[in-house]
Amino acid sequence: MWRTVLRLTPSFSIPIFRGTNVNDTNLLLERTPDVPQTGWERVKKMYSRNDYEEMSVELTTVIQSASCGAFIGAALGGFVSSRVAYLNFIENNQATIFKSTAQAKKQLQDYVTIAFAKGAYRWGWRLCFFTGLFSLTATTVSVYRGDTSLIEYMSAGALTGALYKIDMGLAATLVGAGLGTVLSAVAGLAILGILKVTGLSMDEIRKALYRLKEARENQYNQALEKSATIKNDELTKSHNEIVKELGERKIDDIN
Repeated sequence: MWRTVLRLTPSFSIPIFRGTNVNDTNLLLERTPDVPQTGWERVKKMYSRNDYEEMSVELTTVIQSASCGAFIGAALGGFVSSRVAYLNFIENNQATIFKSTAQAKKQLQDYVTIAFAKGAYRWGWRLCFFTGLFSLTATTVSVYRGDTSLIEYMSAGALTGALYKIDMGLAATLVGAGLGTVLSAVAGLAILGILKVTGLSMDEIRKALYRLKEARENQYNQALEKSATIKNDELTKSHNEIVKELGERKIDDIN
């Protein structure tokens, strides 16, 4: 019954359990001899390096997501902690006598800076870990299935929510898993809706992000090469001037 309902349901109305309609065509999913055909083959390729010892497009996307989570977590945690520290310092030191205004400002700055660092560390690694775990789980399930749907988001949300509350007992773990499933389902519906409206697939987005990464690396390598060329040119010029001034000497003549 459910298979009949899903088969007859238009993909533009309820894009939940499958990303595209069965009659739609996607050139990225067409079978080719060099592309892994089974789910485990695709997962194995995802966790393997290519001939140039480069990570796969999927793992690169996971690392980018984790790095973005670390940056956002560090920024939010640092700003919130520094603001709380600033208010606490003003409240607790209203009757404190300082030798000078500079000393008070210095202590305030040190107090706020330490609080910012602690907050950035505390929230940065947590958001990095859970964002990376969520992205890794969702991407692995998606690669294994060869499609993008709500299943991978719900499974990743359940696993992440359970691990977040695992130190509080079994009941809290189940509550965290349920809450993570609900929140990830809402986020997954939003993502699938955006993909359907834009006509893109998650694989195309991963490849676009990977091309951006390659473009940044190429620009960085070109800048290094240009800097090295300029440096070598100046060094060669200086060497030629010294040789011209002092003359050439053989290695045997140097003590």
